Amino acid sequence: MTGTGMAERSEVTWPMAPKPERLALAVAMVDDWVTSRLVPGVSLAVAWRGETVLAHAAGKVSAGGGGPVAPETRYPVTSLTKPVTAAAVMALIERGDLYLDEPVRRWLPEFATPTSEAARRQITARELLCHVAGLPKDDPDGPALFAREAPFAALVESAAGVPLAGPPGQRVIYSNVGYWVLGGLVAAAGRAPFAEVATGVVLQPSGLAGSTFTPADDEVPSLARRYGPDRTSNTAYGRRLGSPGGGLFATASDMARFAGAFAHAAATSSRAGGVSGASVRMMTTDQTATAAVPLPAPNPHPLPATPRRGDRPLPGGIPGMREWDACPWAFGWEVRGDKRDHWTGDLTSPDTICHIGQSGCLVWADPRSGLSLAVLANRDLGSGWATGGRPEHSPGAVDSPARWARLSDIVASSV
Repeated sequence: MTGTGMAERSEVTWPMAPKPERLALAVAMVDDWVTSRLVPGVSLAVAWRGETVLAHAAGKVSAGGGGPVAPETRYPVTSLTKPVTAAAVMALIERGDLYLDEPVRRWLPEFATPTSEAARRQITARELLCHVAGLPKDDPDGPALFAREAPFAALVESAAGVPLAGPPGQRVIYSNVGYWVLGGLVAAAGRAPFAEVATGVVLQPSGLAGSTFTPADDEVPSLARRYGPDRTSNTAYGRRLGSPGGGLFATASDMARFAGAFAHAAATSSRAGGVSGASVRMMTTDQTATAAVPLPAPNPHPLPATPRRGDRPLPGGIPGMREWDACPWAFGWEVRGDKRDHWTGDLTSPDTICHIGQSGCLVWADPRSGLSLAVLANRDLGSGWATGGRPEHSPGAVDSPARWARLSDIVASSV
């Protein structure tokens, strides 16, 4: 301790640099994904101690006559956007524009009307950031809104009216709905369009020059095309929408360095992503155990007393994909914890932060090893090609191997 009572910054002893022969195995694996026609294209980046040590690309930006993928190719990274949105929320909190425990209804009155559930009226950004607000995964009206190219404000308004799927503070329910609401908070508190605020307070301070919410029209031929049921990001509408839950276009190197910056900051009590060390701690450690919402009576779903910090994380996960008895989640970033059958493999540490994107993207960073990985592909996850197929996870791909976990183990073992 220093004389001021503040803890001194910890000294981190990193392992040796990644072994080239291990990274070569990772390259061979993703190359095989392309040659076997599993994915049209893929970009792989590995960073160590904040520096890119591998940037590799294979295949094409589109399955037809598209050009070759390059390390600087931007992909629609879908839900890898969420940690950026979370950082934007924390940046606004740090400058006094938001308060973590203010009810959402103060900024978005439509979120809780006088006839709304009592629980809903108490929900704050804290619960939304770590997916414990009780909101469902998706807005049932979302597809129709996208089909008619509804504006950002209409999507926020629709999300704000989606009924709760369960009582807040009881379970991790990964929620795209919640992040649309957070996007509305950022726009309202930042007094500017969400994408503009997030770019100014997160992307630019982070040096993510290869990332944008609004790629220019002349960049379209070089963008990786998304293949799957939802192809909104392939349209002019999708490229200008700026979705807070999935609207970012980014390179693999940018994503690896962004995640790696948070992991390094978590290990050294420093800044990352445009936010302070205090915010970094909340974005890299489990927040579910302290996010219970005390509900006023009468209440058909009584909650226990708010758990103390350090209690077991809440159960839950991503409905229809993976759920665990203990599902630690920070603000924005997922925390690996003790989860088994996980996309980050067997060899990453429990402190690893990560996120997946439905468009075929994964990013993780391990503060213990100093390694971070981003692998971006242009095939949606619905078939289970990346996460591994089991009847309860991906009924159409029972025999699919857990390719992401295998790749992660190769990279994690390189140091």
